[in-house]
Amino acid sequence: MMPENRPKNRRFEHQNWPKKVKKMLDKLNLTCYTYLSYVRKRFLCKRFLKVPKIRPRFELKWVKNIQFNSGFFSLRRDRMKRFLMTIILVAGVNCLICLGENTVIASESRFYIPSQYGGVKEVFEAEGTTQNGGKTIIYIQDAHCNYEAQKNMARVLESLIEQYGLRLILVEGGSGNVSLSFLRGYADKQAREEVAEKYLRMGKISGEEYLNIVSEYEFDLFGIEDEALYEAHMDAFLKIDAIREEGLRYLEGLSNIIDNLKIHIYSENLKQLDEKDSEYEDKEISLVEYCQFLKEMAYRKGLSIWDYPHLVAFSSTAYLENKIDFKQAELQRNAFIKDLARFLDEKGVKVLIDKSQGFKSDEIEPKEYYTFLKNAAEQRINLKQTYPELNAYIRYITQGQDIDTQELLKEVSVIKANLEELCLVNSAQRRLKEISKSLEILVKIFNLELTPEGYEYFRDNRSKFLTASWIDFLTENCRSYNLAAYPTASGIIDDNLENLQGFYQLGTAREEAFIKNVGYKMDESGEKLAVLITGGFHTPGVTQMLKDRGYSYTIVTPVITQRSDSSLYFSVLKGEQNR
Repeated sequence: MMPENRPKNRRFEHQNWPKKVKKMLDKLNLTCYTYLSYVRKRFLCKRFLKVPKIRPRFELKWVKNIQFNSGFFSLRRDRMKRFLMTIILVAGVNCLICLGENTVIASESRFYIPSQYGGVKEVFEAEGTTQNGGKTIIYIQDAHCNYEAQKNMARVLESLIEQYGLRLILVEGGSGNVSLSFLRGYADKQAREEVAEKYLRMGKISGEEYLNIVSEYEFDLFGIEDEALYEAHMDAFLKIDAIREEGLRYLEGLSNIIDNLKIHIYSENLKQLDEKDSEYEDKEISLVEYCQFLKEMAYRKGLSIWDYPHLVAFSSTAYLENKIDFKQAELQRNAFIKDLARFLDEKGVKVLIDKSQGFKSDEIEPKEYYTFLKNAAEQRINLKQTYPELNAYIRYITQGQDIDTQELLKEVSVIKANLEELCLVNSAQRRLKEISKSLEILVKIFNLELTPEGYEYFRDNRSKFLTASWIDFLTENCRSYNLAAYPTASGIIDDNLENLQGFYQLGTAREEAFIKNVGYKMDESGEKLAVLITGGFHTPGVTQMLKDRGYSYTIVTPVITQRSDSSLYFSVLKGEQNR
């Protein structure tokens, strides 16, 4: 029977649900109402001097991509689920894998995140605690409709609940109380897990909702949307979706023409740079390989790489990782600790034991621990000569942990732009590059993959996106190089540039509502710690407002090794995912 006093769930209205509902209801022995609501929604050291196993700390050789993928918005479950729009960080640099205990520790972060599930991307500590009473936000960048990311996000949340008593999770895509914990009384844990797993894979529920259903933890899920803005954003999405297929077909055809012209117009260096950009964007090469290419081209072009310290450190750390014998480094470390203990007095041995225990239990960071070992060896043991693999590993740890991921990615963008400027030698190359960039941004707009930086360029240079303004140049050069191509303008794109911009403007407008409702709910509940979950597109705007209002925050990204299926996102968004 329908539960009394059920919470009003505004996150999931007007959905046409699957016809197989009866089968699922029978399985869970739930009411129809329950179903409709439902589907929407370690250890101390064993020995004093036994410390974690040595292995690649950053696992740079496994980095497939760290790039600017952006999440945009989370629409209601009746029409969509969330899309991959976050900076993808795969087990490297940002997801710093801790030796042994598998815990990522960001410098200055107060929070430990299991590295197999997520990584700390950025930490901001507000000065003083008076403005906002010491409120802290753990800001999780959502990867919409990515099963792996959602499952890992659920595990990150579980860890935060167990370690820090987290009781409040704030989410986009809903308004007010969106908790599904009342469903727990209608089926046992195994049955709930079975069905929740299915709908998590289908993109119909998210990681926080999965945890809310299958666990016994007591926490609130609260939607932070302004409903009017949300509905306006949905209407704007539907306008884009109505022209999306035709727009993408046109852009694909024009892209082929532009690619053929690049063969004739671009210089060899520009072709190489363009090819590597494409390979990196398409995840065919890793960030390590891309940075190595940029470094080599910078050398050839006389561009000083020392102006990009994080890129230099990243490349050097990657080189060290490939050279270090980690098994041998571990053997040498164990031997070194025993050797070092012989040179120490009773007090020194006690400090060594305390440091080793602290490292094992994640109370101190790897950099601090290995710096301590290195300093302790001075005047006693020649590390470089006696323990060369351990010495290389210490360099690897201390150098790698100084890399700031955000600064690294900024430097990659800057050095790429500087190299492009050096490679562009005539007006034809510059014009073709400008058209190519505009086309790529339009593709991302239609696929809802636009980054904040891409949106700013689109907003500030909208006239450059009129396809009619490209045609004379493209036609003239097709004739000059005897290409059998006849480019035409796209009225459907040119006539809808304002709608495309309006969609993204509404996305940024929603951010003000997010912050307003975050403050309201934290004040009402009295909670000083909360998790906020949004798509990655919102991160720059939201974090700036958090800073301005005196919140401390830690940005966390779930581990993702598999690319999201964008077609799943669009089908769920439009209510077509009815399997």
